[in-house]
Amino acid sequence: MNSSCLLIFGCFIANLIAVCRYTSKTIRIVDVTDMNRKIILPLVFVLVVMLFSGIESSLAEGTVGVFVGQSSDYTYALSGTQRYSDGTLNMSVPFTVSYLETITIQQVIGTNVTFSFVRDFFNGTEESGLSWIDVSDGDGSGFFVIISANLNEGDIVYPDLTDENGTTENVPRVTETLFLNYGSAHMEVNRLTVSYTSDDGQQYDEEYYWEKATGILVKYRITGSGVADDITQTLNIHFQDVGLEQVFYPLIDSKQYPVAVSSDSDILRFSYNETEQSLFLNVTGKTGTSGSCYVAVPDDLLWGTFSLNMDGYELVRGDDYTQKYNGTHYIFHVNYIHSSHVIEFTGANDISLDEETIDPDAAMPADSPETDTPVEGSTEEALLSMDWAIIVAVAVACIIGVVAFWALKKRK
Repeated sequence: MNSSCLLIFGCFIANLIAVCRYTSKTIRIVDVTDMNRKIILPLVFVLVVMLFSGIESSLAEGTVGVFVGQSSDYTYALSGTQRYSDGTLNMSVPFTVSYLETITIQQVIGTNVTFSFVRDFFNGTEESGLSWIDVSDGDGSGFFVIISANLNEGDIVYPDLTDENGTTENVPRVTETLFLNYGSAHMEVNRLTVSYTSDDGQQYDEEYYWEKATGILVKYRITGSGVADDITQTLNIHFQDVGLEQVFYPLIDSKQYPVAVSSDSDILRFSYNETEQSLFLNVTGKTGTSGSCYVAVPDDLLWGTFSLNMDGYELVRGDDYTQKYNGTHYIFHVNYIHSSHVIEFTGANDISLDEETIDPDAAMPADSPETDTPVEGSTEEALLSMDWAIIVAVAVACIIGVVAFWALKKRK
């Protein structure tokens, strides 16, 4: 994909989600050139109403689960596609990380939590600041970054949060409580799902996951889709704790063939080349440290005799990686020394199975409680030559659009 195509696609992304950045005291809505007025004007109106209307309090109290000094590392990534009306792929942007973020708890006073955030962009720039949140009523600039701890299904994410009528009828509640894979352990999380259609007909689906015991955000994913000039466009925003298992969808805009990846490295890119029947994974970490990743590949996506390469060099099975088969997934465990590497998984697509790999008790689960996105029509060249400047620019335009949505809606 060349730079001009990415720029065109970036314009779509920049116009898809209202931009928001949280600062230490305020949430600022940033105007975007050519942003659809149907989206911006209602948001501004709601903001004015929120600022000048009285809010009735039910005096409930949230529970602080975080502690001073607690720190979490995240990756922020984008992916998306454009397809013609007949389903033919026009272009795609594979899962690509735009920046790394660290959140650190600085102060806890009553139910008020202050935290710092530092974002390291891949163009060498850095963005940092302070934000705060009251976990009782959601007041503050860090809405949805931290919620009340130890909630259960059906609970309001901020117990004292009310709508514009002083009731709790239209406030966000925990959709379900479940477990996600976190390294070799399981993390109990509270999940919230939201779906809505904007005035111009674009569909948005949002998912949030908070660690139940602490209330701190561990993952969110926003998917937006719309049709323009007979082309269906999709955008996915991925924000994820580094230690949490990630699930990628090779076809990006189709929830098929989920590939689960568990790693102690930062996963910077994921791509699938359908023609070559290859998966590409870009991993990174502190130079000189040991790294590893577990990758579970569905056997209806890739199969046969596999070959693995790292940075263009063939890996040796038994020395550099192990391979198992549990009846539905091929499971690879790859070891390496950081810093950054591109790992390629290629299936030979023959009809035979290597019987030595069959292991029904393979450690990596075939079914994952979360879902993500796929990449169709991307190539290794596209993976390695993606124009970082455009990706970062697009990321800045889309940063945490959902925070704006909920920060504006929470007082409705």
